[in-house]
Formats: sequence, C-alpha cells, structure tokens
Amino acid sequence: GVEEGRKDGGMERLVELPESLLCELLRKFDTPELLALACTCRKLNEFVGAHVLEPGSEEYRKTKEAFLRQKLNRQRKAQRKANILECEIQDVNREMRTLKEEANELRNQERVDRKLYQEIGRGRSAGIALKTWAPAPVSVWHKKVVEQTPVSVDSRMEDLAAKLKVTKLLLKNVLQRMETKKRKLSVLEESLSSLKRTTPKM
Repeated sequence: GVEEGRKDGGMERLVELPESLLCELLRKFDTPELLALACTCRKLNEFVGAHVLEPGSEEYRKTKEAFLRQKLNRQRKAQRKANILECEIQDVNREMRTLKEEANELRNQERVDRKLYQEIGRGRSAGIALKTWAPAPVSVWHKKVVEQTPVSVDSRMEDLAAKLKVTKLLLKNVLQRMETKKRKLSVLEESLSSLKRTTPKM
C-alpha cells in the first residue's frame, strides 16, 4: 500500500517521474487514495495540490489538512522514539562509567598484588641467601620481609598467584562487557542520528 511504498523508498522514485506522466498517473487514483498518497511527502502533497486537485476545492483542503495531521503524527512518533533512544544512550553511558571504574579498581588491585608477589619473591631469595651466603651482601629490608611473613613464603606466593589469576579473569570480563556496551552505544547513536535526519521538520 501507500505506507509500504513510503518505507521502501517507492515514493522517492515516484516523484522522479516526468510531471506529465506523474499527473496522468495520479488522476487514476480515487480521492481517499489520493489523500493518503499526498500525505506521504511534501513533494507529492504540493504536486497533488498544484496539478491534480483544484486549488480551493474541498479535496484540496482535505489534502492539506490530512498532510499536516500526518506530518504532526510522524513528528510526535519520532520524538517519542528519540526520547527512548536518548534514555537508552544515557543508561549505556552510565553503565560504561561504572565498568570503567571497576576496571580501574581491578588494575590497581592487580598492580598491588603483583608488586607484593615480587617483593615476597625477593624476600624469599634473601632468605635463601641468608642461609647459604654471608649476610653482608643481603639487604636488611629483604631479611625483614622474610622474618615478618606470618605464613610460609611459598604458601603466601601461591595465594597471591591465585588471586592475580582471578583478578585477571575479572578484568578480562569487565573489558569484554565494556566493548559490548561500546558497540551498543554506537548502534543507538547511529539510530538516533538517522531518526533526526529523516524526521520531518516542524
């Protein structure tokens, strides 16, 4: 029908026909069909009013009124859809900010645990040095690390290694979710931009 033709671009092809051919074609429509057709776009509305209907006639007045009503309805429908898209964009942006904060916390946690893991590893090396070498070349700080560790060094390092592994997995998951949100945001923004381009002006 007329609505399907407007959606698939048929109306744009119709108005590209020569005026004489278009006029002859439109005269074959009865009044209700002609009114519906004239509501699909400004060019057809103007053409129907100028070449098919008599200016000042009842049909001409109905064509103009119907066109304005349909235009207003399309504007309102487009505005509602734009409002929904804008709300969804705000929600996605808020979710991305939360994910970014979560990713930063995980990165900081990973750095802290990795540094501690390395320090305990150096402390363990210091402990071995204390047993096998002269204590002179071993730093006092390394010695304190070994002495102050409440559990065995190997056990502590195993715990930290497991914690680092979990942190990496969590960070990977968060980054993947961020990428998914970015793609969704791009789609929403493109939909909103396209809607604004195709919405009839007030």
